[in-house]
Amino acid sequence: LGDFNVSHHPQDQLNGPPRVTKAMNEFNDYLNAIEVDDIRSVGRFFTWSNKTEGNSAVKKKLDRVLGNWGWHRVFYHSYALFHNPGVLDHSPVSVALSIPWCNGSKPFTFLNFWVKDSQFLGLVKGVWSQRVVGNPLEVVISKLRNLKRELKFTFKKLDPCPKKEAIRAEIEVI
Repeated sequence: LGDFNVSHHPQDQLNGPPRVTKAMNEFNDYLNAIEVDDIRSVGRFFTWSNKTEGNSAVKKKLDRVLGNWGWHRVFYHSYALFHNPGVLDHSPVSVALSIPWCNGSKPFTFLNFWVKDSQFLGLVKGVWSQRVVGNPLEVVISKLRNLKRELKFTFKKLDPCPKKEAIRAEIEVI
């Protein structure tokens, strides 16, 4: 995290000469040597300005938040937020170490081979024929939730392994 006083790429500069300098090459070589790269960033792209207007205005991305492979593996949801600079010539930065939302359960996955099971159609008809009170959207959502619960309960012990050979044969035909 810091002000490196050199751009990473020529595109990291607005106005001024867009060229690769010796300092940029050395900076890129160093980043490669220590095996770090930018973490995801949001907010302002150009983090430094010479605070002038018109043709003489120059903006550059000089400030970075870097992470190595270990950082990206552990904090893959983190990001750097570059704020408006205010009176400063550099943008202040904060790092959000957000962790992914997880309630401990896996998301529901509908498995296509269920539709070929002899119980499937009866389950769907049974759940869909249940009386549910509410506006039409609430009724559909409620029935889908009930169907999900029934499918999970009915097929949780069904081992898909015997189906693998049938699926493989079907793939061969296709």
